Amino acid sequence: MSSQQQQAKANTDRKQRRRVFLGAALALLSAEALLNTAIIQRVAYTEIDWHAYMQEIEGVASGERNYLKLAGDTGPLVYPAGFVWIYRALRAVTDCGKDIRQAQHIFMAVYLATLAAVLGIYGRAQANARIHPAMLAVLALSKRLHSIYVLRLFNDTVAMLFAYLAVLAMTSAVVAPRRGDGSAASSKRLWVVSTLLLSTGISVKMNVQLMLPGFAYVWLRAGGLGLVLKQLALIVLSQAIVAAPFLIQFPSEYLARAFDFGRQFDFTWTVNWRFVGESVFASPQWALGLLVTHLGLLAVLGLLVWPRLSQSSALDVLRAGLGVGQRRLSNRHPAVTADEAIAVVFTANFVGVVCARSLHYQFYSWYAHTLPLLLHISYIPMLAQPVLWLMIEYAWNVYPSTTISSLSTASEKHLPLL
Repeated sequence: MSSQQQQAKANTDRKQRRRVFLGAALALLSAEALLNTAIIQRVAYTEIDWHAYMQEIEGVASGERNYLKLAGDTGPLVYPAGFVWIYRALRAVTDCGKDIRQAQHIFMAVYLATLAAVLGIYGRAQANARIHPAMLAVLALSKRLHSIYVLRLFNDTVAMLFAYLAVLAMTSAVVAPRRGDGSAASSKRLWVVSTLLLSTGISVKMNVQLMLPGFAYVWLRAGGLGLVLKQLALIVLSQAIVAAPFLIQFPSEYLARAFDFGRQFDFTWTVNWRFVGESVFASPQWALGLLVTHLGLLAVLGLLVWPRLSQSSALDVLRAGLGVGQRRLSNRHPAVTADEAIAVVFTANFVGVVCARSLHYQFYSWYAHTLPLLLHISYIPMLAQPVLWLMIEYAWNVYPSTTISSLSTASEKHLPLL
């Protein structure tokens, strides 16, 4: 078979895989629309935070701009300003939060939009990862995830929608120049769109920042230090614009409450660290240890793991990003690909979740959609991957969490995947 025939066959196979993937994705979205509708109609809604969200927004609607004076039944308002404006809009279309059924249908739309964005990301990863369409079913099998979205109405879901849209836009920015249908200007616009979506997610809930180290690495690979600095500046600027009504009047109060990195979590709700005991869980030494571990894992990823995705070394990546010896390095330092970018961001987010000071039940939405891909690119045997996913899903459905369930979450499930 000639090289031209081999290339033609490869293109045909690629198109066939895309058609199969698209068909599976559309079938999954259709099934999920029906399933979520049935859940809303047949399963009782459980009030946890929605009413408290509405109480917090009521203060803003009445003119209060001091974050220290905004609170609900579950405690003070601790989310950035993007949360305020989005939930103020939700309050307006749900009769001040009283129309729960309307809110549930909105969050069903959030669920489906998130799934569509994730499927788009997985589709971009098809070229090299070749994720089997059957693995997509995992995205629809989580009992906990359906509950988080349409039965609990948590803000984590809104934040993750913007996060995944940011990843999808990032992959578009990566592949546009090589598709021949995107100029340098259009690629730059896509980077801006991606970063604004990422910043919007952060402004709803800070957990989206767990993806930021991965994004920074991709920016460095794609456009060097200049792109990194531009995107970080754009995030800071957009955060300031969104929070302007609060920053102008009560800047220190807003920053202290909306970006409180030292906030203590309630041991009652922890899913992952119950086995360490409440005294250890609440200690500053434990929090510091988790932070050091998180930074150490990011260092391992950035220095050893991520560069291997492009057959490079950390020094090559850094020198190329800084523009040092760029001509000499160009031949052995390939351009960033969609597969690489997705893997980098998803693994950065995953180590952040593993090292989180506490995981509450709704926090499963922070990484549940990434598990099929993370399992696929891991060294875990293929037959063991669905078993591990089932174990993770089971642990997140044990309520209340126990010493055994939290220990198994940390050791038997997350660590093998890590």
